[in-house]
Amino acid sequence: MYRRGAEADLLEADWGGRPALLKSRAPKKYRHPDLDARLRRQRTVREAQALARARALGVRTPLVYAVDPKRCQILMQRLRGATLARSRGAQFARRCREAGAMAAALHAGGLAHGDLTTSNLLVSRGLLFMVDFGLASFTHRPEDHAVDLRLFKEVLGSAHAGDMDAAWRAFVSGYRSSAGAGRLGTVLRTVADIEARGRYADVV
Repeated sequence: MYRRGAEADLLEADWGGRPALLKSRAPKKYRHPDLDARLRRQRTVREAQALARARALGVRTPLVYAVDPKRCQILMQRLRGATLARSRGAQFARRCREAGAMAAALHAGGLAHGDLTTSNLLVSRGLLFMVDFGLASFTHRPEDHAVDLRLFKEVLGSAHAGDMDAAWRAFVSGYRSSAGAGRLGTVLRTVADIEARGRYADVV
């Protein structure tokens, strides 16, 4: 398998006889070579650190086998399964509740995923995993955490419109179960502020 992405390329690999995935950040010709090399190294190391932090916080992610900052590559566990984007109905809502609890655990530990969508949640061996931490950031700011929730809600409205209401309620319920009502209220108010700013920008 080979998949080219906007930020990195993915290639099936092997690690000691185990199925693996090689994530490689190729040079971007539109950037100055020195700047490009520095950015790709920084993002590779940050992603590996984010995966490790998430696992330490109890969030299931692929295992990291090796990191090569010079080549801007991460060798990680290859998970077999289907993304949450392919689920529907009651099962989808149940998984969204679990995703909400996972997001709250990340945020409590000072980590924002940065691209929290149903395509970056994978069901493998009956378990839900969070993948692709390429845009993750280490932050305790409610605004950064609210962006995760806002994006997830946006994806539900566009790609899962028929299941949106139940799925969003389930996600919020899962977040509350992990973060508590006070933290949830703070983040949801920030989500509302972000949405209001977006509506104001559309008007003007």
